[in-house]
Amino acid sequence: MTKGTTFHAFIPIRFEPGNTSVMISQLLFGEEFTLREKSGNWLSISLDFDGTEGWVAKEFVELRELENEKKMGLSGPVCLASLPSSTILDLTMGQQRIIPAGAVWNSERNNSMLWYGHNFELLSSEGFIKPGANTNPREVGKRIVSLPHIPGGRSGFGFDGPGLVQLICRMMGKNIPRYCQQQAELGSTINFMTEVKEGDLAFFDNEESEIIHVGIILDDGNILHSGTSVSIDLLDHHGIYSNEQKKYTHKLRVIKRI
Repeated sequence: MTKGTTFHAFIPIRFEPGNTSVMISQLLFGEEFTLREKSGNWLSISLDFDGTEGWVAKEFVELRELENEKKMGLSGPVCLASLPSSTILDLTMGQQRIIPAGAVWNSERNNSMLWYGHNFELLSSEGFIKPGANTNPREVGKRIVSLPHIPGGRSGFGFDGPGLVQLICRMMGKNIPRYCQQQAELGSTINFMTEVKEGDLAFFDNEESEIIHVGIILDDGNILHSGTSVSIDLLDHHGIYSNEQKKYTHKLRVIKRI
């Protein structure tokens, strides 16, 4: 079995092999995938974190065989980048690398990491957090407010709705699927707005009753979501009221607690 990662900030995961195919998700620095098949200069992968399947360009990834895992001493994602971008050093190549929010730091050794044969070092541990229930979604959200909405995005360079919620949940120690419809199948339903808690997920539908958007509920009747950009807006039983547009932009369908 062949595993892989990328040393780039992120690379697109595409629906089909080819640069013109739609980006359905992203492979972030420090994440691993399992190789499924090859087609020319393209690799079909399954992202280990959430099972997303798609195609990545071969030239942007690093590969290894599974039997090397014990030698690398992998222990899973230890910290996640939470600032829109952070700078690390690639000591092997003698250069700096920019990594985005959502990037994974796979090392217990404080500021140093050996990853796919390269030695990396943090310039600062500020902006790297250990996933867990103590993570405050509002504090993380304030760091990335105003980042653009990008279809397929799940990094500090831009998010779609489910990509943003997936990252915040990951920082809170909860691994959830990539897409809105999958996320909506999780947890228990909250029937009344008076019963919601910070960290609950709110889902929104269109006129055809298809779930098309998701956000994570904060305290004081607010919601963190990625509409036209990452923003903190008001939430009530009707839906999301945009502070910027001064109108309701999304119709509430259901609230779930994971």
